[in-house]
Amino acid sequence: MLPPSCNRLVGLGIATFTLIVLIFIALHQGGGSIQQIKEAAKNAASSAASSAQTHLTTKPTSFGDQISQLYQSIKHPVDSYHYVDPSGMEFKVTANPSWKEPLGNDVLIVDMDTRWPDGDNEVFGKTKLNWENVTGNEGGSMLTASVLNHFMYAQIHGYDYKFYRAEPMEGLHNTWIKPYVLSEFLQSYRFVVFIDADATIQHLDVPLEWLFNKWGITHRTSVAMPIDTRQILNGDENASCDSKGKVTLNTGFVIAQKLPLTLKMMKAWKDCPTEKKYKGCANWKENWSHEQRAFSEYIRYDFNPDGDNIIEIPCDDAMGYPGLAKNHPHILSDCKGRFVRHHTIDKSMTKTSTSDALLNSLTDIMQKSLMRNKLKYWVSEVERPKEFLEKFKEAEDKREGEE
Repeated sequence: MLPPSCNRLVGLGIATFTLIVLIFIALHQGGGSIQQIKEAAKNAASSAASSAQTHLTTKPTSFGDQISQLYQSIKHPVDSYHYVDPSGMEFKVTANPSWKEPLGNDVLIVDMDTRWPDGDNEVFGKTKLNWENVTGNEGGSMLTASVLNHFMYAQIHGYDYKFYRAEPMEGLHNTWIKPYVLSEFLQSYRFVVFIDADATIQHLDVPLEWLFNKWGITHRTSVAMPIDTRQILNGDENASCDSKGKVTLNTGFVIAQKLPLTLKMMKAWKDCPTEKKYKGCANWKENWSHEQRAFSEYIRYDFNPDGDNIIEIPCDDAMGYPGLAKNHPHILSDCKGRFVRHHTIDKSMTKTSTSDALLNSLTDIMQKSLMRNKLKYWVSEVERPKEFLEKFKEAEDKREGEE
């Protein structure tokens, strides 16, 4: 594509050439064409000015626009009632969809961490990334893989994206930053979606709005989190349950909607360890599972008046990953992370899942392009032997002639 300055010169050149031709014709037709020359000059000047103005006001296409356009052919409709993944598994929306239009940049996908992925061969580092050498190991390399996955997903669907590098909080485990950062961004966005550093979106073509419909997230839902994987720790089969025996919600994937109830909920969550309201919550300042256990032990019971203010996402949809239960016998829930894989144990698999998600989507795009343009790319000697051989011979003769 020519730069705007070149385009303006081309437009001016065409206008000038047109004017010269009209003058030449007028001179050969006599004096009655002077008015035509004036009109032609006026029109040529107007055309050149219009061309220049168009190029001055045209905004360059952003990276997000380019990615969104690339994925246009495979983006799943927001209001569809079903989805079939690459393995052939079908998923259905069973209730009337609450969300029928894309939310775009009303949604923020945020990565928040106290670690900096800005070292050598890391996503915010100064050197060019070598994906082959990204290990996916816990720390900056794992963050590199997940950030790329989350950022790409946001670009595809027009969501905003931020990486929030938080400072450690004195007297609290680092994961306690979640209610603070969520509260901050809820001031500016309708939805804030947090995805953990060891979690990845697996179907890049599926928008959040469709998942909202599948999971029953409505216009009055404040928060949605997945049911945690059950596990045995130190012989305790109820290690993943709260004191009432209910499995905890995992805060590695949090969807928060800006509502008055949500903001009150976030404040109660932040204040929980002070024990001003919730006695015993200070136990979870630094003991596992920190803010996660505090939310499940106290907050979820006080902020769900309508039954859908807090949504429990199925474990199989947004927890675990293929092989988790098989390879780790202490894991009791065989959750495979159908839409969001959360690599709570095998952290380095974050890279593998990022690669799988990207390649699955790109191969789908390429396959659809090849099939749409099959007549252009597909040549079958069996279907058209005579035509094929004639064209082949013509090409050979032409090449020999050039030699």
